[in-house]
Amino acid sequence: MEAFQGLHAPGLKKRGHGHGNRSWIKIDQDGNSKILELDKATIMRHCSLPSRDLRLLDPLFIYPSTILGREKAIVASLEQIRCIITADEVILMNSLDGCVVQYMSEFCKRLQTNREQAEDLPFEFRALELALDLTCMSLDAQLQKLHWVKSGQPFNNSFMYDGTLGLQFRLVI
Repeated sequence: MEAFQGLHAPGLKKRGHGHGNRSWIKIDQDGNSKILELDKATIMRHCSLPSRDLRLLDPLFIYPSTILGREKAIVASLEQIRCIITADEVILMNSLDGCVVQYMSEFCKRLQTNREQAEDLPFEFRALELALDLTCMSLDAQLQKLHWVKSGQPFNNSFMYDGTLGLQFRLVI
């Protein structure tokens, strides 16, 4: 054991404070957004989440798409959108992915335009609804692209996406 004391390996990172900060986008109920640098411990305390829930959001790990309902937050790890939704804010993992940018701009726009109107859904459900809508649209686009590559012809509409009704299946005979 003593042989390893004082060992200095230049390629290895030490674990400790200050490491592990990630870039997140915080969107509040008014549609205001800002970019934050947060570490896992801060997010865990703020949202009352265990570390295993945050592991689902880590882009270095591969997990199936998951939505977890916790006491104070919803953890959504979908295709390109990974976020924590609370009663009054969305903490979205910052990424250069177009889906993340689209989520942020669309959600902020929806919140700011619907400020005067009485919404029938709570904030957290509206945030989750948009994440699911964008995921369905992304999967639909991938499906169409795969069909085009496979057959060389446009997609035959056996799947149809409607922003209000979600992804629907129609039998084509």
